[in-house]
Amino acid sequence: MGNTIDPIASQSAWQIANESTLLSWFAKGNYAYDNTYLFSATFRADGSSRFGKNNRYGYFPSFSAGWVLSHAAFWSVDEISFAKLRASWGRNGNDQIGDYSFTTVVSSGQNYVFGPNETITNGSVALSAANPDLKWETITQTDIGLDLEFYNGQINFTGDYYIKKTSDMLYASPIPLVAGTAAPIQNVATAENRGLELSIAYRNIEHSLHYSLGGNISFIKSEVTGLGTGGEPVYSGTVQSANAKASKTDVGHPLASFFGYVTDGIFQTPEEVEAAAFQNSGTAPGDIRFKDLNNDGVIDIKDQTYIGNPTPKFSYGLTGDLEWKGIELNLFFQGTQGNDIYNNTVRYDFTYVNRPSSVLDRWTGPGTSNSEPRVNLSDPNQNARVSDRFIEDGSYVRLKTLQLGYNFPSSWLKKVHMEKCKVYITGQNLLTFTKYQGLDPEIGSVGVGSSLELGIDNGFYPQARTVMGGLSVTF
Repeated sequence: MGNTIDPIASQSAWQIANESTLLSWFAKGNYAYDNTYLFSATFRADGSSRFGKNNRYGYFPSFSAGWVLSHAAFWSVDEISFAKLRASWGRNGNDQIGDYSFTTVVSSGQNYVFGPNETITNGSVALSAANPDLKWETITQTDIGLDLEFYNGQINFTGDYYIKKTSDMLYASPIPLVAGTAAPIQNVATAENRGLELSIAYRNIEHSLHYSLGGNISFIKSEVTGLGTGGEPVYSGTVQSANAKASKTDVGHPLASFFGYVTDGIFQTPEEVEAAAFQNSGTAPGDIRFKDLNNDGVIDIKDQTYIGNPTPKFSYGLTGDLEWKGIELNLFFQGTQGNDIYNNTVRYDFTYVNRPSSVLDRWTGPGTSNSEPRVNLSDPNQNARVSDRFIEDGSYVRLKTLQLGYNFPSSWLKKVHMEKCKVYITGQNLLTFTKYQGLDPEIGSVGVGSSLELGIDNGFYPQARTVMGGLSVTF
């Protein structure tokens, strides 16, 4: 060691290690009477090292009951071969936050100048503010459902109505930059989702032709019912810089609703700029006109309002399967309807990078455009501010999977000592129908890891369209 390390020079070494521990207890009980009345209960207790000692443990019970109506003595509906009424209530928890969020994490190696000789001294800084009262995010759900089977399983129907309440939602709520640390994780809100889920499936077997069709649809209504941050709204969804948020969570509105300015076309002449509400000192023809919602003659934060909802009104799926004389066809469609997307990739185009083809339709003089503003890299009018200009319809329907295959007849395979042989071709994301102009509308909650970061397209890599062929052989 002495031959390799300078004893005079300052030496340092470092290593990063994160770890977390989960300790759980679990109990479950089931009871059935006459295969008609069904009961189940579970209880689990989880202790997570990601929370401080004040709230380390969470307790999560659940109960369910079912009544098989078709097994009852009074049942006499021949067309319905199976009927079951069920209800359940349960609670679970979420601890998906970073390790050590409940305490202050200190980083060394932060040099500072100290003393009359201005000596450079090695110091440490706090990376985040501690929150020793941080606790489990809990999800409580009540569900009432009905299962029906017609004609000995030829048609199946399932319906569910649920109420889902999320309490103590975990989120890194912003704090002033002068605090000098990263935003601490806090329990910020309570939200309630009410929904209806329906599914139906039909299958038929006619000689050599087998086929089945299925569909499901889910309706949901989301509303924030409480705030745990002193009643203050929570702003989320960074879209331009650390100080620009596109989403607002407040009581009485859907979770993480888009919040910003409302546009009103493009200024065409200096006279229009002069006659409108004051926006900025640099506002000029070709800039976006924003609506003065409170009619005070000035465009400011008081003119912001809700401009979109990232939660779909409903989502759905369609499946189809066919088998005929060794030929197999399987397909699956999925889609959403009524959700909005904040196309943040357009915002990036206001910097020194390549621009989309829409810039060719920009304003260049009176009457040339009433939607695409003039090009000005300094953006004196703040045309890039959060507004409904970036809100797009995120509804879509997509052919998610398609597979076509052929099973060779067993009479052929016996001659070559094979048991099974199938050749197939599979495609994924082959077709997408949408009005969204971004790369991929299927972005609802992808990549950001927070229930308050919804529907914002920051330019994530789109899902690939793939085609794959294969051969499966069994000897």
